[in-house]
Amino acid sequence: MAEELVLVTGAAGRVAGQLLPGLADRPLRLFDRTAAQHPGAEVVTGELTEPADLERALDGVGAVVHLAGNPAPTAAWEELRGPNVEGFAALLAAAARAGVRRVVFASSVHAMGAHETDGRVPVDAAWPPRPCCPYGATKAFDEAVAGVASRRGPVSTVGLRLGATVPEPQKRSQLASWLGPADLRRVVVRALEVDAARVRLGGYPAVSANTRRHWDLGPAHEDLGYAPELDPEGFADAVEDDGTDAVACPR
Repeated sequence: MAEELVLVTGAAGRVAGQLLPGLADRPLRLFDRTAAQHPGAEVVTGELTEPADLERALDGVGAVVHLAGNPAPTAAWEELRGPNVEGFAALLAAAARAGVRRVVFASSVHAMGAHETDGRVPVDAAWPPRPCCPYGATKAFDEAVAGVASRRGPVSTVGLRLGATVPEPQKRSQLASWLGPADLRRVVVRALEVDAARVRLGGYPAVSANTRRHWDLGPAHEDLGYAPELDPEGFADAVEDDGTDAVACPR
C-alpha cells in the first residue's frame, strides 16, 4: 500500500522550516500563501478561507499537519480571527469532506498560559483552558472546534500546545517552554502515527525535556509515546534575562 500523502499548511513559515526535515521520508504537499520549498514535495498556494484552494490542497491527502495562522501573542482579535479561527474551521470541514484520516494542529501553551503566569505549575493538560492573551484564546477555540469535529465526524484531531519553537532559546522565559527542532519532529510524528483507536482526539503540551519545565508531559508520553530528549540548560547562561520564568503573555 502506498504511504499516505501528508499536507503541511503554513509550510513557508518558521515552525515548518524546523519540522519538514523530520517528515522527509513521507510524501508531502506544502500549502501556504506563498510558495514553500522542500525537496520532492508538491506545492500548492492559496488561502485557508478559499474553498477551491482547500479542495485542491486536500485532494488525495491522508493526514494534515496544520501550522498556518497568526502566531503573535500581541495581535488584536481582528488580526487573529481570519487565520486562526475561520481558517481552521474551514480546514476541518474540508478535511472531513476529503476523507482525511487525521489532522494534527498547532495549538499553543498560550491556551493554558494564565495558569502558568499565576504560578500554577506544572500545568496539568487536563485542566480547563485558561488563555493569557487573544492569541491563546484562538488556540483554545481551535481545540474546542477540533473536539466537536472529531466527535461528530470522521476526522481524528490531535492538538499540540507548542512551546517556544525556536532552534535555540533566546530569553529566560523560553527555558521553561522551549520546544527544540528534534523534539518538534518527534512529537508531530507521534501525533501522526498514533492509532485513532487509542487517541481519537486530544490536546497535549509539546515542549522539550526542560529542567525548568512548567508543563506536565505525562499525558503526551502515555497517549502519544512522546519522549523528548532536548534540555536548554546549556543555553541558560547565554540567554537574555527578560525578567520572568513564564511564557510572558502580555497583560
